[in-house]
Amino acid sequence: MDGKSVASELVRELRRRAGLSQRALAAKSRIPQPTIAEIEAGRREPSITLLSRLAEGVGQEVVLKLKPMHPHSAVATANRVRDRLSGSAGEGWSPALRQDGALRAMIDFKDAVGSAPTEEFVQLVETPPGLIGDMRWDAFIAAVVEDESATRDVAPPHWANEGGRFVRPLWYLSDNKALHAWELANAPGAYVRHGVLAAKEELESA
Repeated sequence: MDGKSVASELVRELRRRAGLSQRALAAKSRIPQPTIAEIEAGRREPSITLLSRLAEGVGQEVVLKLKPMHPHSAVATANRVRDRLSGSAGEGWSPALRQDGALRAMIDFKDAVGSAPTEEFVQLVETPPGLIGDMRWDAFIAAVVEDESATRDVAPPHWANEGGRFVRPLWYLSDNKALHAWELANAPGAYVRHGVLAAKEELESA
């Protein structure tokens, strides 16, 4: 989980529900407005104490709880992809096998969110996944979520449009240059927007 992204969403939602500007929230919570702006922009990860003060300023309180992570949530998928790319899952795998393992995790994620009821889909993707450390795969997760959101006519989560979730130059999923024109012509629009050129057929379960 990316703490900065979670805090950004949380503080923005807290302020929106209270109907306050950043300046008004600053006055109520006794926290400088520039600090609130940095949190909402995802540039600062606040402490629990700071979050509590912001919440208390509008009559709310922060309650922490643990719950099991859904195996096909965006967060779990990012963790799985990271593990497979690093070799911590599948120790001794070649780089090609690591890439294949990461792709398999993404296809499983796409299948899971595609078959979930809309309410469950929203729950699977609402929490921002931590960045994997390879912008290609960070963009890939965002593209899957944005594409499925468009199919369901629901707004994609805010994190899917963060700057770290677009890759340039464009990333062709196949290393075979003979397939690149086909991938470009057949990649869903959300994938192209995020810089991931993968044909629909490449994203289907084997």
